[in-house]
Amino acid sequence: MVDYYPILAKAMGAPEAADPQWRRGIYDRARQMLVRELQARRPPTPRAAIAAEQAALDAAIRRIELEMSRATRRAVVRDDAADDQAGDIAATISVEPEPDRVPIAKPVRIGNATWIALACIVAAIGAGAYVWAGRTHKAAPAGTEASAPAKPATAAAPATAVATAKDGDLPPGVDGSAAAADLSYVFRRQPTFYRTLQPVGTVIVDKLQHFLYLIQPNNVALRYGIGLGGDCADLAGLRHVANKAEWPPWQATDDMIKRKLAKPGTMAGGPGNPLGARDLELDDRISRINGTNAPKTIGTSVIFGCIRMVNDDIVDLYNRVKVGTPVVVN
Repeated sequence: MVDYYPILAKAMGAPEAADPQWRRGIYDRARQMLVRELQARRPPTPRAAIAAEQAALDAAIRRIELEMSRATRRAVVRDDAADDQAGDIAATISVEPEPDRVPIAKPVRIGNATWIALACIVAAIGAGAYVWAGRTHKAAPAGTEASAPAKPATAAAPATAVATAKDGDLPPGVDGSAAAADLSYVFRRQPTFYRTLQPVGTVIVDKLQHFLYLIQPNNVALRYGIGLGGDCADLAGLRHVANKAEWPPWQATDDMIKRKLAKPGTMAGGPGNPLGARDLELDDRISRINGTNAPKTIGTSVIFGCIRMVNDDIVDLYNRVKVGTPVVVN
């Protein structure tokens, strides 16, 4: 397991580290980089190993914040002592709220030194993942293959099996919804501070960060994690929701059939359908925001599809927006 404390401590050496909001931005970036790096490893990193690394990173963050909090208290004590000498103080010492509870009120600016520190985190994660992979292979007896983790019953292969995509997409008909419970907290639905000139009710898609925002009042947005498919890699600008559908049918593309990733024909809506539980078709009649049968692809870019969300999130978004809702794609 990687010791993240000395790596994060380097980032906290930046002058901006005195700002709790800036630190929170660094922590969020580090968590995102950790999850993406581990999920991209081959062979796949077990969920337990990912959770252990996340716990190690969170422990390092708590240690740093404890040290920062103590430093803040010492500074407050010194200031209060000076005020007491002047006879101007009568209140007790106040402590700033924990950074994790403070909304980000301005964009996080990262200097070169901090980028280097974050790059070190990725390198450390990579080293740890390779160590884990080596231990896994060594654990198998000589002359035998390491057994693959047992798959959940809901992810059983369909009767007419097809090839599995290398980017983590599940074959049509395979329901991976059970994996949605293991979605990284970074990509789970949550309210967040978001300053924009767009009106309340607007949907904003951040393709680079793999987030979708539904603008709420008072500089707040509901943030959802998304997966980005190649069909929408070039999508940008202003669109509108043109149509809504529950448990829509799905039809394989010619390219998927050619690659033997799907069988010809139309699949009825239901668990295992690649379009998931809901579909929001945009006004170009090509792009869409929909559910997925492969929740592990949230936070990543895949070959096929457009903008995907876990089924619980697309149902939530579906119930909040209506036909005509503006969708801004960055």
